Amino acid sequence: MSFYFTIQSEKEITYRQLINELPLENIEFGHLEDIDDYIGENNYKAFIKNKSTRGVNLSHREQNYSVSLNVIASETDFEIALLIVEALSKLTEAEILPEDRETPIDIVTFRNHYDKNWIEEEKYLGVSIFLDKIGNDGDTLEIACCYMSYLVGPDIHKKLDAGYEKSYYEGLVSYISSTQFWDREKYHIPSIIRFTDKDTGEDKELVLLYQNGNQFLSKADEVVLSDGESRIKIPYDKIKLLATEKFHLVDEKQYVVDELTDEEYKSIYLKAVEISSVNKAENTTKPESEIRTPKKWWEFWK
Repeated sequence: MSFYFTIQSEKEITYRQLINELPLENIEFGHLEDIDDYIGENNYKAFIKNKSTRGVNLSHREQNYSVSLNVIASETDFEIALLIVEALSKLTEAEILPEDRETPIDIVTFRNHYDKNWIEEEKYLGVSIFLDKIGNDGDTLEIACCYMSYLVGPDIHKKLDAGYEKSYYEGLVSYISSTQFWDREKYHIPSIIRFTDKDTGEDKELVLLYQNGNQFLSKADEVVLSDGESRIKIPYDKIKLLATEKFHLVDEKQYVVDELTDEEYKSIYLKAVEISSVNKAENTTKPESEIRTPKKWWEFWK
């Protein structure tokens, strides 16, 4: 679920040159360290905080600039994309090839056809998938947003008006744009540890819940807590059973966690021990085929 614009040119453009050509304020490129770098194969998303949802994908490979939008992109994302396409066309002096055309077009034709009316027609595409997979099937969808993988599931769905695609789109865009831009200077992002489960042979991911400091508790299969030399693992989905007022949801399942006192962490650890014991007892009563069944994660990365 995406829409691409391609500009064929071997001319190299820096992010600074592009930004200077854009009539926008506060535009950012996620994870970009130096705006004097040339636009290259790495996809650094363009976005505006608190207005974007998916951001705009931008890359340059094999003499082609690619600018693309994904499902549930906000109107701001659409506007950013069109402005980037026009700016790149000017800077490279090359024509534009939209996904739905067979031959490139000039800037005048581009402006006449890819405008606010086009945005209004395109922005709702793919909304039906969310309504079906979440509303009807109860699944959780995973989408790549501006900084992070963002999860949308039944809990968020209940907060939205699902009566019409328009109202659902507007509600979901508002929700994502207001929650995904948490303070990345305040909250540390721990590394995800990948391992193979010795009992099931499955590849899994785990994340550590630290005792000290603020952190983003990103989605994983399991969460590890420690007490001195002791360690305990619980399924990530069980975090909601021990979350306190220090845990703040940023999407369907992921949290930012404020620094915990020794007493708070100890209390959470003891609850995790109880949860782990119950979980082990439940698994021993399940047939092996059920234990090995992986949970559905629907990913909409591109």
